[in-house]
Amino acid sequence: MKKIKDPSVKKNTKKFPLHPFELVWYILVGLVGIWGLTYIVLGTIASYLPIQSEDPALVKANDKILELFKLDMLGWGLIILAIAAVAAVVVLILFSNKVDRDYEKNVRRAQRLAQLEAEEAKEESIEEQKIVVDAEVQPVEEKKEEVVINEAPKEE
Repeated sequence: MKKIKDPSVKKNTKKFPLHPFELVWYILVGLVGIWGLTYIVLGTIASYLPIQSEDPALVKANDKILELFKLDMLGWGLIILAIAAVAAVVVLILFSNKVDRDYEKNVRRAQRLAQLEAEEAKEESIEEQKIVVDAEVQPVEEKKEEVVINEAPKEE
């Protein structure tokens, strides 16, 4: 009996395992995450680093964003980073389902092939048995033996 090979061990015939849309989404989510981290770093520098120049552009930009949106760079950076994290989780979930379906499809295919091989082996053994049955065999006479049943001795 042959062992069923694990389809995940099977040599990957694809040159690049990621789907192009999956790669695009990973790149976009990464860029949005870097954007959020940049805002966090700039907001932290503008808020907590003592700047000695007369006209600090970073502090003015942070104040202007705070005036317009009622939230400074640090807050916007956290929001953007949270959006990137949620989008990354959604992308990972969607594409992991696709990988799971492909794995299950390969397992079912391997099981069907194993079942077909088992049926073929069974048919081959039946063919071998037919060859033995179809061979010319001389009949042999059976001897009949009489069966004597011993009677139990009578008790006196």
